[in-house]
Amino acid sequence: MKTYLAIFLVGCAFGALVNGWRLNADIADLKTSHAETLKTISNEALKTQQSLQDELDANEKLWATAEAIQYRKLRNAEDKINQLRDDVAAGRKRLLVNATCPAGSDRVPETEASTSMDNGTAPELNPEARQNYYALRRGVERVTNQLLACQARLIASQPTR
Repeated sequence: MKTYLAIFLVGCAFGALVNGWRLNADIADLKTSHAETLKTISNEALKTQQSLQDELDANEKLWATAEAIQYRKLRNAEDKINQLRDDVAAGRKRLLVNATCPAGSDRVPETEASTSMDNGTAPELNPEARQNYYALRRGVERVTNQLLACQARLIASQPTR
């Protein structure tokens, strides 16, 4: 009976040892599998991050190009306005206003029907009004180009998917 008990205990110890080896092998397999899964997830996240960064870089280039174009248009518009001001000041061009003087105005003397007036010079803006005109034109051009730049940036920032 002692022999059976000794064989039984040796068998149990051997079984526990073999089972421990098997469990250690299973744990090692799980660790390897887990490490591979983490590596796959990490690589996918890296690819996604790189793709998003590339898309962001492309959008920034588009925006910078659109912004450069709009600023060039704004500078060109300001140059045209400055050239117009210089041309008017030098007498190469004239600012004419399509205007009529209403009858009975307190600034225009009434004339008799038989009296005729010559076709003097056309109505023109006074110097202060000219400066306001240039300022208004410059402001309109600036706001228009700023709006176009904002719209271009909005379009460039839209996802391309």
